[in-house]
Amino acid sequence: MPQVMQVFIQAPHGLSAIEVDGHQSIAALKEQLVILSGVPREEQRLVFGGCSLSDLQTFAECGVEDGSTIFMNLDLSGGGKKRKKKTYTKPKKIKHKRKKVKLAVLKFYKVDSNDKVTRLRRECPSEQCGPGVFMAMHFNRYYCGRCQLTYLIKKDA
Repeated sequence: MPQVMQVFIQAPHGLSAIEVDGHQSIAALKEQLVILSGVPREEQRLVFGGCSLSDLQTFAECGVEDGSTIFMNLDLSGGGKKRKKKTYTKPKKIKHKRKKVKLAVLKFYKVDSNDKVTRLRRECPSEQCGPGVFMAMHFNRYYCGRCQLTYLIKKDA
């Protein structure tokens, strides 16, 4: 003997009552809801007791009884998986920080006992720079940071 019961469907458009068989599958209820609400079967998501109902289950398996309320929600597009956090193998590269050298101008001049001032670094000969612009002294070259003039130092072997 088929067990006929009345269940309530809480859908986005409102509450409606439907008579179903206790051994009927959830898929058959979805077909009835297509006719009743016009929502396609693929977009329907039925929830009862906090659990999502599968199409293959019957009302008896889900625990749906006479007078129960089933909630119909619409499937949302998207909802992809959360991206896995990247694991880094090397430590983060530390950026170069400029060090402020106090009284750095003392490296450019030398004062002897007769109060004679001599320049220790080479000045840039370019007209763009003029006097007072010193060239950086590297192990194999002189370099002007202002005009990018470079002189290579030849070492005699």
